[in-house]
Amino acid sequence: MSRLFVSLTDMHKKLALALLLSAFPLLLGLAPVSAAVEPCDPALACFDARVSQDNLIGDFYLDGNLVAAGVNSARLVAAPDTPHLVEVRNIQEPGAAGFNDLYNYPDQGVTQQAKPGWVWRVIFYPQKNFLKGTLTYFCDPRGRSAADSVACRPTIDGATQPDVAAGTSATYNLSPGAHALHTDLVGDQAGNWATTARDDGVNIIGGRTARFTALFMLKGLFKISLVPSGIAADIYIDGVPVAGQAAAVDVFVAPGSHTVEARNVTDPAANGNYKYEDKSISTTAFAAGTRVIALRPAKTWLTGTLGVFCQIYRKTAADDVQCAVSADGNPLGTAAAGARGTFTLPIGSHTIGVSLTGASASRWSGPVSITANVIGGRTANYTARFSLLPSAPPPPPSNPVPPPSGGGGGTPGGFELGGQVSDFSRPDLMRYAGMAWVKRQLRWSPGAAADAGLINDAHAKGFKILLSVLGSPGDIAGGANYDDYARYVGQLAGMGADAIEVWNEMNIDREWPMGEIDPARYVDLLRRAYFQIKANNASTLVISGAPAPTGAEGAFGPARVWNDDRYVAGMAAAGAGSYMDCIGAHYNEGILSPTQSSGDPRDPYYTRYYSGMVVTYFNAFGGRKKICFTELGYLSPEGYGPLPGAFGWAGDTSVAEQAQWLAEAVSLARSSSSVRMIVVFNVDFTGYGDDPQGGYAIIRPGGGCPACDSLRSVTGGR
Repeated sequence: MSRLFVSLTDMHKKLALALLLSAFPLLLGLAPVSAAVEPCDPALACFDARVSQDNLIGDFYLDGNLVAAGVNSARLVAAPDTPHLVEVRNIQEPGAAGFNDLYNYPDQGVTQQAKPGWVWRVIFYPQKNFLKGTLTYFCDPRGRSAADSVACRPTIDGATQPDVAAGTSATYNLSPGAHALHTDLVGDQAGNWATTARDDGVNIIGGRTARFTALFMLKGLFKISLVPSGIAADIYIDGVPVAGQAAAVDVFVAPGSHTVEARNVTDPAANGNYKYEDKSISTTAFAAGTRVIALRPAKTWLTGTLGVFCQIYRKTAADDVQCAVSADGNPLGTAAAGARGTFTLPIGSHTIGVSLTGASASRWSGPVSITANVIGGRTANYTARFSLLPSAPPPPPSNPVPPPSGGGGGTPGGFELGGQVSDFSRPDLMRYAGMAWVKRQLRWSPGAAADAGLINDAHAKGFKILLSVLGSPGDIAGGANYDDYARYVGQLAGMGADAIEVWNEMNIDREWPMGEIDPARYVDLLRRAYFQIKANNASTLVISGAPAPTGAEGAFGPARVWNDDRYVAGMAAAGAGSYMDCIGAHYNEGILSPTQSSGDPRDPYYTRYYSGMVVTYFNAFGGRKKICFTELGYLSPEGYGPLPGAFGWAGDTSVAEQAQWLAEAVSLARSSSSVRMIVVFNVDFTGYGDDPQGGYAIIRPGGGCPACDSLRSVTGGR
């Protein structure tokens, strides 16, 4: 019979293949005759049945009867040439994860018949029958840090699962179909995320893995601080308080637009001097982003500072005297002589009074007062100046000597006083003050003819006339027209001009060509003018042009400006002394008595002081020429209003000080051997714009002239 298996006909082979294909996933085959196959009883048919995977076992049945249980393979013996049902039931996979939960195996069976003595090999290839699918769940609170205590708590179809730590995953076996998935974000820092719960749906397919990430977005972080440091406030976000009286706070907010506010701002250092307004800004938070927010509340000043410098002239260490300061009639305190007192005042206008106290107070002038406008957060400075009173003022002469013919006002030593005028409408006040000279300015241009009108007018009113003759810088550029200028001033001398000032402030590019400022060039012009003047009138006084008092050369460069001390020294070196009768000078920036040579609050530069100008100019020519101050004046805003910014240095000068200092300057000049003339700048100007010349005028708004009185007390008048 075994011989039969070895010599199977082609028909047998084809039949076996057909059975195999029809039984897929079962593989049935006729076992070849070999030593590995146990022979079958020739009177019977044999079936060697097994499960293809060695790790699977089952119960084998033949025609519905259990033959072997819980095995991987078995031989089943039956009658030949009769169809038989071969089955494996209750297939198991011992030790396999998920067996009978995720999957199982269906029973397998096949009907087959065999010839007597044949051995049929029946191999079953069972396919998994999936009962469930897998859900891989990942907990992702985006933006977390290692210090955050946060986890996901999933609930599947209403059943709460164990917490899943942030950044880790869990696996769940679920039946196929749709499932409801709810996740709560839990932990101490869970509230820092934009949402703390989410609901999702997942669809499970048997035998497959569905992946799901529970994503939570971190809120935006606002790092809020108040500027400047030292202040605190109640901090609100979208109208909800988040911190009380805090200087800084970190707050997590939902992504989107928000309004951040600082309310009730406090500053322990304010002391009632200022306050801060509430501050509100709108800004945007981005998920997992950090925004630094600096709240800068606006400061509103409630007070300002008044600084009062107590200037008591000629005070000695033995004098018991100091300044007592009041505002609107209320005492503020005291300031020592030569020192500055500071006082806090509400913003606005105040009447400031300063008087002297102490055993020696009666020896000085005063009291003084001003109206000060106190601006919040700023200091308004005022210098209260007190002059030592004379022990007995000299009486005016009962029978003054009349001036010489053509004008006069001369004194022993040759000193004379004059004034610069605009319209020359008050010669009476000028005579009353003791002025014998009037100064007028003329502008030359090439080819112009001289006119005697101003000269005749001055002489008719009993005054000598000083003509300051200047021109446009462009007309003399490169040395052009020097001789024509000399011709013009020579004609004026011939018409009777008593003095001529040759040009004006030639050390600055406003008056002299830029890049050509040079004392030697000017002396060339002066020389030509001098000879023409003297040729036409030997008695006409030739005064060199007065340089502008300045120290700005370092700031603007010598092409635009020369410091006047260097310029005057250069004039002397170029021989100017041979071509003039008097050194022209201007002094118009003083804010102290001309008796002082120190103490100017601006700086110690010599042009601040009358004495500094006299010494510098007189010594530049070795004492061989006297000085003619063709402009000497003190600026006061009193009666006009605040000065333009460039002239703010004179804001504290009163009309009384102007009158006093002019008289002191004249007194000093009369008693010196270095000053020939002072021309007061000015008598009657009224303009008060960017160049506030009206503030220099001794005839003040309303027509009063305090300086006329003070000058008369020195000169005796005319």
